[in-house]
Amino acid sequence: MAPPDRPGKEKRHQLPAAVSSKSPGTLLHDIEKEIFTFPTVLGITAASHCEEIDSAGTALWNLCTKLRRENGSETPQDYPVILDITRVYAFLLVASAHEHGKATPADLLRLMKIGVKATKNCFVRKEINFAVKVIEKLAKYEALLKANRPELTAGHEDDRQRLCSEYFVLRTTLAWHEKKFDIVEHMYTNARESKRVFDPSTAESLADVLFELGKDLLASKEFDLATKWLERALEVLADQELDKLSMDASELRISIIQSCVKGLLKTQQEPALEKARNLVQILSHELGDRLIVLLLRLEVLAASTTAFDHVAYSEVLGRIVRTAVLNEQNFKLVMFHIRKLIAKSPDLACGSVDELFRLRILNEGREELVEKVLITRLWITVAQHPALESLSGLEGFLDSIIENFKNPVTPAATLAAHTLLWKPIESSHAQGKYDLAEKWCRLALHRVFEKAGDLNMARVSSRKLLLCAFERQDTNSAMEIFTSMPEIAKNEPMTRFLMYKVAIQSNLSKVAAESLQVIYSASSTDPTLLYACCLYSMQGNNKVQTLAALQLVLEKHDYDLPTAVHLPSLIRVTIGITSKLLETSLQNGSNNAEVEELINKLCKLFEGAVTAVQKPNRPKMGSEPIWTIHELDWFSKNSYNIAIKNISVWTPFNSLRMLKCCIAFIDQYPLDIGENFEDLALRKMFCEFSAAAALVTLARGEDNIELQLQNYLELRKHVKSFDELYGNKSETMEDVKIEDLLQKLSILLAFDFEAACHLKAWDTLSETILNASICKSARTYQLMADCLLCIQDGSRIEIPTDVLVFNLKKIVNEAWGLENMDITSLAKYMRCLFQIAQSDNVEIAEQLLGQVADQAQEASETEQPYPTEELDWIASRAFNHAVDLYCNEQDDECREWAAKALNIAHFCNDGGALKRLLEEKLAGLNLD
Repeated sequence: MAPPDRPGKEKRHQLPAAVSSKSPGTLLHDIEKEIFTFPTVLGITAASHCEEIDSAGTALWNLCTKLRRENGSETPQDYPVILDITRVYAFLLVASAHEHGKATPADLLRLMKIGVKATKNCFVRKEINFAVKVIEKLAKYEALLKANRPELTAGHEDDRQRLCSEYFVLRTTLAWHEKKFDIVEHMYTNARESKRVFDPSTAESLADVLFELGKDLLASKEFDLATKWLERALEVLADQELDKLSMDASELRISIIQSCVKGLLKTQQEPALEKARNLVQILSHELGDRLIVLLLRLEVLAASTTAFDHVAYSEVLGRIVRTAVLNEQNFKLVMFHIRKLIAKSPDLACGSVDELFRLRILNEGREELVEKVLITRLWITVAQHPALESLSGLEGFLDSIIENFKNPVTPAATLAAHTLLWKPIESSHAQGKYDLAEKWCRLALHRVFEKAGDLNMARVSSRKLLLCAFERQDTNSAMEIFTSMPEIAKNEPMTRFLMYKVAIQSNLSKVAAESLQVIYSASSTDPTLLYACCLYSMQGNNKVQTLAALQLVLEKHDYDLPTAVHLPSLIRVTIGITSKLLETSLQNGSNNAEVEELINKLCKLFEGAVTAVQKPNRPKMGSEPIWTIHELDWFSKNSYNIAIKNISVWTPFNSLRMLKCCIAFIDQYPLDIGENFEDLALRKMFCEFSAAAALVTLARGEDNIELQLQNYLELRKHVKSFDELYGNKSETMEDVKIEDLLQKLSILLAFDFEAACHLKAWDTLSETILNASICKSARTYQLMADCLLCIQDGSRIEIPTDVLVFNLKKIVNEAWGLENMDITSLAKYMRCLFQIAQSDNVEIAEQLLGQVADQAQEASETEQPYPTEELDWIASRAFNHAVDLYCNEQDDECREWAAKALNIAHFCNDGGALKRLLEEKLAGLNLD
């Protein structure tokens, strides 16, 4: 069997490497295992090697001591744990060496000494199981030493008493860690009854153990038990002479008193509170205004079962503010107690904050603490719900920050401050305390909060200032506030909405219009603010601004609003307001520009409705279409009535716009409308007629050729539509209606003829003349003829002669058969026709002579004879042409023309004078 000292030698060789490395490897595990399996009694073989075992253990212990010293750690916890565990093993080796031998009192004292040290290290490491192994041995040694007291020298007796006292402390500590409070109680009671005397060092250790025990019980909320042991810890120290205790003992005593006071306060019983007051008073006499004393005073005051003495609390807090070192921890303590005071006395808490700021932060230039104090100051003031005059102190506080530290607070602090300030701003405004709300807003706009940014400043405070000015109906203040805002804030939609309300309230039309336009431009898809503008202006009975807002709502979405809005109703409301404004303007004799603008807006509204109703996918509300027959009726009838009512007042262009809207609405009716269709057809026909009339007026007055031709082209479409409608409905209409429609058609055909001429649609002239036959209107033919002649005479349009002659002749022929035809006008047309034909086509001119003679003969049998002057002119021209033919030796042609001239002269109502004159001249030509 290996010698029993060999394990000790092996560990001495391995230990230095294990300590120097970061990981002890398997050595620590091996040592722990050997400790727990260490034999209680050595075998016979081992017993013969007691000295070697003692030497191995002692060498291992000394090596641990050396390595601890070389490690240089400041606290026991910082030493490698393997050194403390190895010490336990070394102790067991030394202890086992004396199990079989005669242990002298000196050996026992030596074993007690190293055992106490090993146990203390185990308790520091909280290695309780290892401590138990050692204390079991120490218990035996303590008993042996007590039994061998007569053999001890005086020096050994002192060591025995000291080591036994330390063992007592260790045994008490073990009982505490094992939660065996009955053992602790037993040991302490026996110690007091036996009047065990502890040396100062041991007394401090015992007091420290009892202090830790008390703290542990405090943490477990066993306050009565905790205070008992803490008081006993004080008793242990009180048994010692103060001058013999170490400096650490003084601090330990203060800590014990502090914990004891806390435990007493937690019981919430008056006797315990009185004890706490006495303990604090003792400390106060000893230490004066040390921070720990003042903090305990605050805790005692806060725990009072009677009325809270907030004045005393504030006074103690003030002493802390004035005397404590202002490090981070103490600052947090001060702020903590200020917050506790807020609930009891906000005024005193506010004063404490001001004192802290003035005496310490300002004087010491502690800018890093400013924001925390500022937020707390704001919090206190906001919580007080102060009156207007009470806010001057807060304003002065903010001024002091800027005056002394120059820089505004950070964005994060500004956000926190604004969050606090927003509550009183909102509540004051909601309660109608507008002056107070405005004061809070001014504080939020203070220079100390400059880093909020212009936009945030506007959102948080400037807009609320505007709202307060609005509620107070203070237009000047509102304008000043708005003017002082940065541009980006001014043009925020919500800011402009508030200014819109101010403008409506004060009748500032220009400001209202500008604000409305900004809102319109800034709104993307959400028309909520525009709706709000509409509603507010309507409530204010401001029709002009209501109209402007409604129009912008419609234009913003191109008359395609969300389905939640009933578009026809919105347009109808807008039309109603516009019509009323127009009527008022006309009654008041407003200037033309204002009237024209309103007319234009009215037309645009109807045109927007047309755009909406013509969309292929009309919106619905639920399953029902929004553009019902009822809506179409309203819009078609009103556009019709407005157009007819104002047709003589409005410009042709605006009348045309309204008429076209009416036509468009009628076109949207379903085809199976039934019995109402006739009324719609008549309404549409009248609109087509009026539209054509407006277009001919526009075309005649237009200098721009392209625009003029566009008007004429559009005119022809309206005429065609009217003609088709008449053709479809004439068979079922009453005679009176037919007569009126024919009269209108006759006028339209004249317009159509004019348009065709300007458009050079020569091939269609004949058809138009033919279509006019149904009208039996001489006036229509006159207009057509006049149109041809006017175009031929000096117009920019070059009409081909054959076209002119053909159509003019056709007009005359169609008109000749009418009963109401004016012979004088026809004679004029024949003269013009003859004159044109004589220049360009002699054959046609010769044919016309026969036609004139026939017409003159036919007219002679009526009450309207052919005008003599016209016959005279044609006959004379024809005879002159015959003379020209004679001079050109065209005798046959001369005879024919002369004969026709004499035939026409025959019908002159001049007693035959012209005919005789021509006959005489013909005879003078000496024709065969």
